[in-house]
Amino acid sequence: YSAKQIGYSQKFVEWMQQSYLPKGCLGDATYYQNYIPKFSPTNSLLGNAINTHAHALPLMYGAQTKIYMFLKKDAQGKFVPQNNLGDYWHIEANQLQYISNPVSFISSPEEYYFILPDYSSHSNGYNADDKAASNLMGFANHKNITGYKHFYIPHSQYIVIITKNNEALPFEKINIGEFFTEAEKQFPEWQKVTPVSAENYAKAQKNLARLKEKYKSKWNNIAEMKLSKTQITLQTFVNATEGYDDIFDTKDIYGKEGNYTSFPILKVKKTTKELCKTNQPQWLVIRWTMSMPNQPYNIHLHESILNNFNFDYVYNFFFDPEKIKNQTYKPLRFPSYKEVAVVTDASEASKKNNADKNVFFFEDFSTTVVGKIPIGWKSKLGSAGSSSVITNLDGLDGNWAVVADYTVTPGEMKKPLPQNFTLSYDVVVAQNFTWGAKQLHFKLAKETSPGTAESFLDLGIRPGYDGRDGDVSLETKFPSPPGYSNGSNTFVAPGFSNNKKNNRITVTIKKKEEMLQVLIDNTKTAEYEKAIPAAHLFNALSFYSYNPGANDKYYISNIKITKN
Repeated sequence: YSAKQIGYSQKFVEWMQQSYLPKGCLGDATYYQNYIPKFSPTNSLLGNAINTHAHALPLMYGAQTKIYMFLKKDAQGKFVPQNNLGDYWHIEANQLQYISNPVSFISSPEEYYFILPDYSSHSNGYNADDKAASNLMGFANHKNITGYKHFYIPHSQYIVIITKNNEALPFEKINIGEFFTEAEKQFPEWQKVTPVSAENYAKAQKNLARLKEKYKSKWNNIAEMKLSKTQITLQTFVNATEGYDDIFDTKDIYGKEGNYTSFPILKVKKTTKELCKTNQPQWLVIRWTMSMPNQPYNIHLHESILNNFNFDYVYNFFFDPEKIKNQTYKPLRFPSYKEVAVVTDASEASKKNNADKNVFFFEDFSTTVVGKIPIGWKSKLGSAGSSSVITNLDGLDGNWAVVADYTVTPGEMKKPLPQNFTLSYDVVVAQNFTWGAKQLHFKLAKETSPGTAESFLDLGIRPGYDGRDGDVSLETKFPSPPGYSNGSNTFVAPGFSNNKKNNRITVTIKKKEEMLQVLIDNTKTAEYEKAIPAAHLFNALSFYSYNPGANDKYYISNIKITKN
């Protein structure tokens, strides 16, 4: 490695430190180069064989920040890492190994074959859960990275790749013929590393010959396979008898082709390997992990990189230096930046209700700017790390808070609620909301500590389909004193379906002494004469849902609690 390449790695560290400051964690930073492994007597033959493939990788150098999330205090009372677990942010020149899945069976110290698991560019794309994660905080179309190749590897990491003039990565797709030619070449090598019996070795050779004949007419077709098929061994060929799925099969259980996501097998162009040895990176990879995406420290890392890191400066530094001549790196936003909440005028309904002494609480989100987190509300992040924002709905007045795959709670509501009250809220779902998706839950609880409820009422609701009624679930837990409501029931939600542009209903919950009533658009859905102890006081309120689907959001507004 040249002094200039080492210097670039050091710059990567500086750029990271200027763009990100860990919150709730400890962080450190370092730079590194490719580790080229040698034979290790303590490693297995298989481990050594696969490790030698690193000799075929392009020259790589980079930097990382490591964020330790588990901490303890040392003898001096200073916070130190409790263990070695952490999340990472990397910037690397010519990185390949850690953004790809190796096809080890045909790889060697001379040639590295791999798959790039970029679901975003595949026609089948991500599944529903992964799609939600792939757009965490707008990653899929974020303005700061939209000009660069970027994708999410499920349950692994977010990746941004920068190339000169946004050119395609310098990789070649191999054809089926090359795959079988290389596989046949490697048979004796793998028999030394992971030997099978002489009988099975002969069977593997026979099956290889059968596959070559089977794919003879597709010899020049691009070799594509599912990610689950990349871990090929000699046993794979032993098992590749007629009638079984083979390496290139992508049929589903019904025999239909193309329903599974497959990726081409790639290798690095030979000229590129030589160019990677020069002081000019051939591509740059900015990547970061999200091992705990519903935790604030991880969301902070993700948000900091997307909004603070100056991707364009990095591009210009390496590929168009005249644009930034005599300019040092500056983040787009400094880590100390704090967004000031912009408050808009309250609606007339909000002013009127908040002036009414009988109205205990009212919220129509009119003071929050569209696109921002509801002022005065807290979001407990969901599986994709998303949180509620305010939106307008075409054809409906007012502001609406989105609830999808997270929990939202009012942070500024007085506590406890009145002993007797009428509580109502409006709910909207879009047309073609997925039938069978999860409910929107509204929960009233008496908590002894945050998140720990000794008693509660949980009302779930979701729309029907094609004009059919929706459904309501009601779960209650009032164990003390005995004799009150404990258990769950289901009811019909009349008129709540998914066939209109905006499917809107009003849910009303009334508590009067021991009685509990639930109404949907003024139609009584449930009534319990002895449901809740008369003197019971709720002190927590929340809405939650766990739907990651883009069309399966709930919209809430006009939340009102009136003292009875």
